[in-house]
Amino acid sequence: MGDVSVDGGATAKLGQVEGDLRVGQAARIEPEDKVIHVTGRVSCDGDAEFHGSLSCSEFSARHGKIRIEGDLVAKSEVKVDDGQLAIDGSLEAATVTVDKALRIGGNARADDFDVGGVLEVRGTISGKKVDVGGSFKVQGTAEVEEVDVGGTVDIASIVKFAKLDVGGMARIGGGEVSKDVDVGGKFESTKPLKFSKIDVGGLATLVEGGEGGDVDVGGKFESRADLSFNSLDVGGMASINGNGKGVEVDVGGLLRVSGSLTLEKDLDIGGRAYIGAELRLDSLEVGGSMEADLIIAQKSIEVGGDLKTIKGTKGDTVELGHGSRASGPIVAREVSVGHGGRVEDVYADTLEMEHGSRARNLYFREGVIEAGVNVEGEVLYTDTIEASPDVRFAKPSAKVNELPKPPL
Repeated sequence: MGDVSVDGGATAKLGQVEGDLRVGQAARIEPEDKVIHVTGRVSCDGDAEFHGSLSCSEFSARHGKIRIEGDLVAKSEVKVDDGQLAIDGSLEAATVTVDKALRIGGNARADDFDVGGVLEVRGTISGKKVDVGGSFKVQGTAEVEEVDVGGTVDIASIVKFAKLDVGGMARIGGGEVSKDVDVGGKFESTKPLKFSKIDVGGLATLVEGGEGGDVDVGGKFESRADLSFNSLDVGGMASINGNGKGVEVDVGGLLRVSGSLTLEKDLDIGGRAYIGAELRLDSLEVGGSMEADLIIAQKSIEVGGDLKTIKGTKGDTVELGHGSRASGPIVAREVSVGHGGRVEDVYADTLEMEHGSRARNLYFREGVIEAGVNVEGEVLYTDTIEASPDVRFAKPSAKVNELPKPPL
């Protein structure tokens, strides 16, 4: 059988077509067996129904809704202009272009998918590139090099992407994105995610944590399990329910970590930071308050507000702002307590207590204690002390040969 044409509104029963198949408006094609085999091109003008699977070299349609009740296999291109394509089974082609909506009941495989409106896949999808103007939804796994979606992405199972670029909202079932996750609004991964970079304008959530490189979120970031990263940069609030391990953190507002946080470099917080266990890092700068079980810094610690620890704070230099309240011992080469600040026990090589500050016990090599300072316990030093006449000492300061051993 050579080229075949099916008139509009007609029903034809076909098996093997040795040539092209042309289908008119509202035509119905039924298979003689299970699959309609067309060696050439299938073209549809308007609505059409195929009550079985279809195999062809190329498939095209325009101005209508196409329904295929089985699979669609095309050696080259599937193209639908100004129309929709619904496939109950699976789709396999080299390239797929659909202006409005493409819905696939089984699996989908092609090098390129270009859909203007909606792409829905109930099974798995694999390919090199997916470009969707509206929404992209997959119930199974998705293995695609590049995904570019203008609206929303919802992938229930794991993904393997090189790049994910979404204008609105994206939710994936974990997996790996080897290059960039770029989402304009909201991003969520429901399972562990391996990533290189996450860039989200609004809210980002890793439900089961992750492992990767840089995280840059404009609003709020949340990892509900352990997270390892390179840099964490969040404009508003960041939280890790578990342990965090990375290079550096910069948060404009609030940082919460329920476990320990270990950084190779710096922690910079504009507002407040709460660490449930230990904080170990190179340097720390907090504009507001800082709370942790234990803080160990290789270099400087600067806290503008309150500093609260249980086991203590240790660094090369510790600087507390005006009116700061600190709990737990402080151990450092240099310690500076701002005007009106309050500390408990301080162990330092050099110490400066500014006007009106208070302390429990002070142990240092050399120190300067300004007017109005109140020390409730003992003051021991090995070299020198410069104390204003109106400093209130509960006990006279004493020069000793050796200071008590610091607790840290």
